[in-house]
Parts: sequence; structure tokens; C-alpha cells
Amino acid sequence: MNISRLQVNEVNKIIPIFNEYRVYFGEQSDIDAAERFLYENLSSDNAVIFIAEDNDNVIGFIQLYTMLSSMKMSELLIINDLYLTTKARGQRIGEKLMHQAFKYGKENGYETIYLETEKSNIGGNRLYTKLGMQIDDEHNYYSKQL
Repeated sequence: MNISRLQVNEVNKIIPIFNEYRVYFGEQSDIDAAERFLYENLSSDNAVIFIAEDNDNVIGFIQLYTMLSSMKMSELLIINDLYLTTKARGQRIGEKLMHQAFKYGKENGYETIYLETEKSNIGGNRLYTKLGMQIDDEHNYYSKQL
């Protein structure tokens, strides 16, 4: 198993698993839109993606974005997506991808890394706590469909 940073010219490697990830969380399959989305965000440096490969098959990925913070007057690193194929689960690959995100953040001068997940994500929540991430009990996060 190998973890590497996905380059723009390798975007086709991740399209099937990215589409699978979206479908897993209730979205409609759309390979063409997935390709456009990934290509546009990678080519404009809006996203950083690390992939886990086994025998040249992508079995997991973690996607990072940045966000500006007025309070911290700096950029924050956001883990927006972490996904493993069913076959890859239980092998500590998610943990390895998380460590890669932490390493990337440190090497690139980020002070803090954030993520949001559903309370029902038992495995993910257990992993994030194990890796030293703290739950923010002091803030409410709101959303509104536009």
C-alpha cells in the first residue's frame, strides 16, 4: 500500500472512488461532473488530495481545502473528505491518510486542521479522537440550503 499526492494529470485515478464516495453518502452518480469538479479544484490549487493505492488501485483518499480565518488571521486546513473502499476498511489506511494530512499541514505552516463529520460516524469519530483531534463543544455549526 502506497500513499501519494494526486497530481492533476492523474485525476482519472480517483474518479471512480470519488463517485463511489458521493453515492455512498446519498448523492446521485455523475462521473462527468466528478471529473470536472476534481480537475478544476486540483488545477486551480483549491484542493490537495492524497490517495492510498494497492496494486495500482485507489482504495482510499483524503481531500483537503483551505479556509481563511479572520480571528486567527491565517489560513486553516480543512479535511473535507476521507473515504476508503469497503475492502480497505479495518486496515488502518484511514489513519495513515490522516497522518499524511497532518504532515502536509505542518510542512505548509498551518496551525490548525479541522474536520466535520456526522455524529453517527462511529468509526470515524473513534479514529479522530484516537489521533488527538478535539470535539468543539463551544460552537454551533449552521447550514441552510440555498
